[in-house]
Formats: sequence, C-alpha cells, structure tokens
Amino acid sequence: MIRLLFIVPYPELKEKVEHVLSNHTERKRLNAHIQVMTVEETPDVPADEYDAIIARGYTARKTLSKYTQIPTIRLSISGYDMVRAISECCEIYQPKKIAVFGFSGQMYEVKSICRLFHISAEVYAPVHHESLPKTLKRAMDAGCDALIGGYSANILARRSGLPSVIIRTGEDTILRAIDEAINTVDRIRHERINSQMYKTIIYSSRDGLLYVDAGGIIQVRNRVIRQMNGDASLMNQPLKQALPYLYKIFCSVIASGQQETGKILTVPGTKTTVSVSCTPVIANKEISGVVINLSDITMIQDLESRIRRKLSEGGHQAKYTFQDIIHESAIIDQTIETARRYAESDSNVIIVGETGTGKELFAQSIHNGSSRKNGPFVAINCAALPENLLESELFGYVEGAFTGTSKGGKMGLFEQAHGGTLFLDEIGEISLSTQSKLLRVLQERQVRRLGDNKVIDINVRIISATNKSILKLSEQGKFRRDLMYRLDVLRLFLPPLRSRENDVEVLFLHLLKVQSQETGTKVPKLDPNAIPLLRQYPFTGNIRELKNIAERASVLKNGDFITKKNLQEALYPQDLGISSFSETSASHQEEDMLDEPEKLRFALEQCKGNKTRAARLLGMDRTTLWRKMQKYQI
Repeated sequence: MIRLLFIVPYPELKEKVEHVLSNHTERKRLNAHIQVMTVEETPDVPADEYDAIIARGYTARKTLSKYTQIPTIRLSISGYDMVRAISECCEIYQPKKIAVFGFSGQMYEVKSICRLFHISAEVYAPVHHESLPKTLKRAMDAGCDALIGGYSANILARRSGLPSVIIRTGEDTILRAIDEAINTVDRIRHERINSQMYKTIIYSSRDGLLYVDAGGIIQVRNRVIRQMNGDASLMNQPLKQALPYLYKIFCSVIASGQQETGKILTVPGTKTTVSVSCTPVIANKEISGVVINLSDITMIQDLESRIRRKLSEGGHQAKYTFQDIIHESAIIDQTIETARRYAESDSNVIIVGETGTGKELFAQSIHNGSSRKNGPFVAINCAALPENLLESELFGYVEGAFTGTSKGGKMGLFEQAHGGTLFLDEIGEISLSTQSKLLRVLQERQVRRLGDNKVIDINVRIISATNKSILKLSEQGKFRRDLMYRLDVLRLFLPPLRSRENDVEVLFLHLLKVQSQETGTKVPKLDPNAIPLLRQYPFTGNIRELKNIAERASVLKNGDFITKKNLQEALYPQDLGISSFSETSASHQEEDMLDEPEKLRFALEQCKGNKTRAARLLGMDRTTLWRKMQKYQI
C-alpha cells in the first residue's frame, strides 16, 4: 500500500484529485488523504505516516523544505493550464497587461502565449510567499490591470482590488503527479531493500569487511573488522592512518585494477592472523574504490573442524580420562604419569601391551589430556576389516570409485579426525600395501580419497596400539621400518594385570559393582578367603578376561555372597581341554595318566613358568607339581 497526502488550495481541486484517484489503474495500491488548505495552514506530518506528499505552488515549496525525509511531488503547471487561465482572464476582464505570478520552470513561453491574445504580460517568477505583497504592489505600479497565479496570489489580489484568475490544475497534471509519486515510492522502497540487504550482508558476515574509496577513505566497515583492530574508530578515516598494514595491498589493487587474494597478514598488536582479499569496484570503466575482506584463519580452521565433525556419520568423542583408570598399584601410577606427559606433546604415540590391558582407555585419556581434547577422537580396529574395506574407511572414497559406493562418496576417518586424534588399534595387522598408503598420509599430512584426483589437508595426531612387537615384525619384513619410525615416536607400555600388585582385587570389586548396576541387583560381597585365588590366577586375557570372570561370578554367587567355591568355578570352568583339576577322583586320574605331561606343560605355559600358579591351576600343591615335572622330565 502506498500512502499519499494531497494538499490542495481549493475544494474544486480536491474533487478532481478524487476523480483521478478513483479511475487510476493502481487505485488498489493507493491510500490517499486529501486536505484542502492554504500554504499558511500546512500541517505537521509524522515522518512515518505518509510515503509521499503531493502539493502545488507555495505549499509544495514549503513542504519540500519542511519534510526532507518525505518525497514531495509538485503539481506543476502545464502549458494547457496556462492557456486556459489567460483565456479566462481575457474573456472576463479584457485586460491590457497581465501580471503572471509563479515559479521558474512554470512560466516558459507565457509572454508569447499572451501575444496570441493580443495582450502584454509581465512575469514575476520566482515569487516567495513572504514577498507576495511587495511583488503585487510592484506589478500594479507597472500598469498590470489583472493577475493570474496561484490561490494565495489571487486572494491577495482581490483584497487589493486587482482582478485575478487562478491557474487551475488539470486532471492530466494530477495523473502525472500520482504516477510520479508511485514511481518515486517504489524506487525508494527498492533502494531501501537493497540498502538493508547490503547492510545485513556486511554486518552479518563473520569476516571483516571494508569499502575504501579511490581516495583511500574508509566509507564502509563492519563490526568484525572493528573488533579485529581493537574497536578503533574507522569510519571516514584514511586507510593509511587507520589500518596502515592494509595500505600497500590497497594501493596495488588501485594501480592494477586486478583482484588480489590469499595474502596472509598478522593484525598489529594482536595474535590474529588473517587472510586478506582485495577486490576493485569498477563503475563507468573507472575504479571507484576497493572492497577488502579479512578472514580470521583461526576461526576458519575451527569452522572447518566443526563442519567435518558434523558431516561425519557418528559423533566421535573420547569419553574416558586418566581419572577413569581404576588402580592402586605404583606401576600404573608411573604409567599414567608417563601418559600425561605424552598428552602434552603432539607427537604420535604407540601403546604396546597384551590383549585386554586397556590400550583404548589410555588412548582416550591421552586425547582428553591434550590440546586436541575439543577435537574428534576417531577409533578403528585395523584387524577387524579386510584390506580394501580398511582403506576405504581410512581414506574415504568418491562416488563411483568402486562398485557399491554411497551416493556422493564418503568421508574417510582421517578427514573425520581432522583437528583431533585417530586411534589405530592392532596396527600390526595391516597389510604392507595399506602401510605404504598410510605412510604417505603421515608424511604429506594430506589424504586422497579413493578414486579422486584431489588431496585434502589434514591435521591429525596418530595414537596406535598393538599387542605384538612392531620391531620384530619389521625384522621379519611384515612391517615397514619407515612407518614404524613415524608411529613409534612416544612408546607407552601397559603392564599386564598379573604385574599390577593388588589391582586385580580393586578391579574385580569395581566390575562387580558395574555388573550390578547394569542388572539392577545388589552388589555381592566377596569371601576374603577367595581373594588368594584372584592373586594366583594368570589372567592371560587381562582386564577383558577379568570382566568375564566378574560377570560369571555374579551369576554363580550364593544369594548376595560370592564364596571361594563360586570364584573357583568362575576362574576354572570345565572345558574340553585342560580344566579344573582339583578334587578329581583316583579313577579319573588313572584314565588321564597318558595326558598328564601335556596338561603339566599347558599349565606351565599358561602361567608363564610360574610353578605356584600352575600348581593352583592343576589343583595340586607346588611340591607335587615339582615331583611330576621330575617324573616326566619337564
């Protein structure tokens, strides 16, 4: 809707305006308010109440000066309006000399028109409203015997006894004024939309933006660039003085007329590093100024990391810290202290230890103790996937790289771990072919998706883990030495559970508590006489095996109590191979005589040569075991 205010000096003109409005092609868009008043009565109009004001004569002039924020459209005098007024004056008053009052631009050819009517004319233009009385006296002294002009001039002339005729506005003039008002309002609205759009773009940008005119004066700046430069005042300031570190590139663009991008600069007095791009603004084949864009590289890297994490299929986070490592032993205290120091470094770490010693627990703790803790933690078991599938998981692929690819391709784990940590479990199991590709990624810090010809920069810390000796594998030709040196920078050895003093008891009780929480049952109590059984057991599967035993004991318990017998059954369940040998009948012993040497050897192997533990496993005392070893020459 377009809101118009018409100010007309006489009622007849109001009727004409109403008639033109009612027949206008865009009348549905128009909301017009028509007021009949003289120039002395011009109202006070709120700036936001009307889109445009249409007035004529002295009223239009006063409105233009009074309401600069509202466009004012003049009801100008047409040649036909002038001819009609002169003709009416001649017909009624038969004057010899007419005084024509008006404004410059409206009085062209008046004298020539009067000569067509065989009368002379004197034009008084421009005439200000305040000077009307003096100008009228001057016209009468010059021999003018009639007057044509606006409504105010006619009132004054009649008071002075001078015949007068109003120059009336025709409907065609009203129509042109309405059309001009519509076009003006539409143009202003469009300009406001464009202005607001550019303002929103500039001020919502995360980059610092400047527009510097050809003279080197800053004409536009946004909040970001002010913050980058200590909130200094920049508007209408010379670039050379306000931001001298940008002046050289500005001058280069002004001189060449060519865009310059990718300049890396440090904002003076800060640690902010920015990427600078300068683009010339060319209008009418001339450079009117330069747009300067400053991107905070730190912010870009953070945004890139967030985007990569969002695009990855899962939320990769490390949930464990060093506080989650349950222990009482001094050896684990030392291991944790070493791991904490490794966390402060950004070098690659290899964690070595038997199966079930908690390698991923330590890997997550190192990540959460490092400067990368806010980045992703991505883990993969290298032994769990065949070679081709492992490579597609690690490096990703583009659509069509091989049969069965996902639409749009897939981001690899290296990309998903950008800015964080990639944990490669069982690293000793990967093929030599995959080792070569992995080595190249670590050397170049770039990854190429399968089937792609582009490389992607990555920033990833590698923590690997193995239960085999990488050095021995390399001596056997099964592991590349150059890759070993890349991975084995900081080595963390995790001791087996049997070397961790009383940790087995602490962990067993903790696992019982966890098991009870999961099943919603009461935590069982442990018979103190059963504890030696835990200390003597070899735990070849370490904490992973201990977890199974704790779960088994929870099921076998008597009510809310785990007896020594319950724990014995949990530790030594019967099997087709060596089983619990205690309390075996004499007849069964005789039947098993032929297999006894093999049983002894198996028990000693399981207990790493520890005769006390082997004897306990076999259900005999240490002396009996020694005697049998002598008998069978073991």
